[in-house]
Amino acid sequence: MQLRQARIKAGLTQSALAEAIGCSQSDISRIESGQRDITLERLKAIAAVLGVPVAHLLADEVA
Repeated sequence: MQLRQARIKAGLTQSALAEAIGCSQSDISRIESGQRDITLERLKAIAAVLGVPVAHLLADEVA
């Protein structure tokens, strides 16, 4: 998942993203590290805040 890269590119901290979508910073951290599953609704909210398509967040990471 490309969430961390998209968040950083958007200039947002985990805390700022969490506040924008109504969850905790620790939720964002766990999602980014793969320790927490994400619902489609939350994924859509994150994509909207970051200004990217949902598909971008789902893309495999490039090595």
